[in-house]
Amino acid sequence: MQQSTFSRRSFLRGSAMGAVGLALVACAPAAPSAGPAADSGQAAAPAADQVVIRWMSRAGAVNDPNAQKVLDEDFTGENPGIKVQLEPVPDQFVEKLLAQMVAGTAPDIFEAWGNIFFNWTERDLLLDLQPFVDRDMTQEQIDDYNEFQWEGLLMLGNRVGMPKYINVMTVTVNVDAFEKYGVDLPPEDGNWNHDDYANIAKQLTDAARANGEDGVWGGWKPAWSWDRFWNTVYMFGGKIVDEKYGVKCMMDTPESQAGFQWMYDRIWTENTFAQPGQVENQWGDNALSPGFVCFIEDGTYPINRDRNLGEEGSNIRYDIRHVPTGPTGIRSVLGTTDAWSVTKGTQHPDEAWKVAAFMSGPVYQDKQIVAQEGLIPVLKSRIASFIDTVRTVRPSLENVRLETISELLDWGYAEDSFWFKNQNAAADIIRPALERVYIVGDVGPEYLAEITAEVDASQQA
Repeated sequence: MQQSTFSRRSFLRGSAMGAVGLALVACAPAAPSAGPAADSGQAAAPAADQVVIRWMSRAGAVNDPNAQKVLDEDFTGENPGIKVQLEPVPDQFVEKLLAQMVAGTAPDIFEAWGNIFFNWTERDLLLDLQPFVDRDMTQEQIDDYNEFQWEGLLMLGNRVGMPKYINVMTVTVNVDAFEKYGVDLPPEDGNWNHDDYANIAKQLTDAARANGEDGVWGGWKPAWSWDRFWNTVYMFGGKIVDEKYGVKCMMDTPESQAGFQWMYDRIWTENTFAQPGQVENQWGDNALSPGFVCFIEDGTYPINRDRNLGEEGSNIRYDIRHVPTGPTGIRSVLGTTDAWSVTKGTQHPDEAWKVAAFMSGPVYQDKQIVAQEGLIPVLKSRIASFIDTVRTVRPSLENVRLETISELLDWGYAEDSFWFKNQNAAADIIRPALERVYIVGDVGPEYLAEITAEVDASQQA
């Protein structure tokens, strides 16, 4: 097996982000810095008779001013008794926000996803929004959300938030690299499988070596990431846990091991998918943009990606494709549960709910999530116009197959990640094991089978 030259021990020290850190890397792109420049997005002081709802925004300094403008004009314009006060997110916001919620000083509304919500729900720190949904929303409004996200935000019997935007995993390809190495692009219609996936990665890597380029690999997939590895296991017919909130770990089954082995073989046995150290430990676009790899399996952020890879970035031609099917014929990817949540300690639950519902609704989704941030909107009814809007904002996206996104959602293969009864205890065992297998490479996928008994025991505590 081809080993990378960096020190395994030093890499583990650098990559040991812990449960929260890996969730942060896995679920969302870094927002632009939200430092002093974001002050320009702050609105005038509220009137004395207004309820002030504090909102911790992760949109970033580039996007915060428009967010405040939309809230002032469209929300407060219709709800004059409520003022939204935008507060840029601080560094290490997850840890700081947890401390604020415990202390009762947290902003009313904030943004997070998946495992972070689960952790806070276990601590009973989030306001259950289901009673507000039952009171104020019609079935038609509810049906406009995607099921994987709407159901995924129901955790331990509580609705932990209102959907913010959609992130789904696709395969982003460097069209220039495929042409350079004489390899056909994956089919637009999604009619390919994991054998094709492996063959394409090998063809690209072999062509790069034949061209004297030792620092180029076919593909990249963060198999060590908590919410990026399991979809491959699913496509091979395996599971991570027997059922939602289950107690039986399934990583030792033949089907699960086959999925784990496929990823290991690409990264370590054949090394046609780059190892982390071979791409300077860069994530996604930052591995694709410099030419380390020819394709990535990662999240889908049309405008941010176009900035990173297109005319404002490395100026490469790129396109997006469906992930291939597994040997079972199953196709599966993570669909994230990014959402706005309300602290249980809020002094203004009704007003905070109204703000969260507005930001999850059509006006804010159109004017901020799509037109400003270029993200995939949460409403099914907005997907077609979303594609037109981002292409109007960035004409260079005309040549990117954004229809893959609408097809993906229509075909229904995006899904929420797996959940153990005691998710945090399982994560404490599985995360370091994934790092050993896919980052360090000193053990193979059988190690993930060996730890299943330990994971099972952790669920009995």
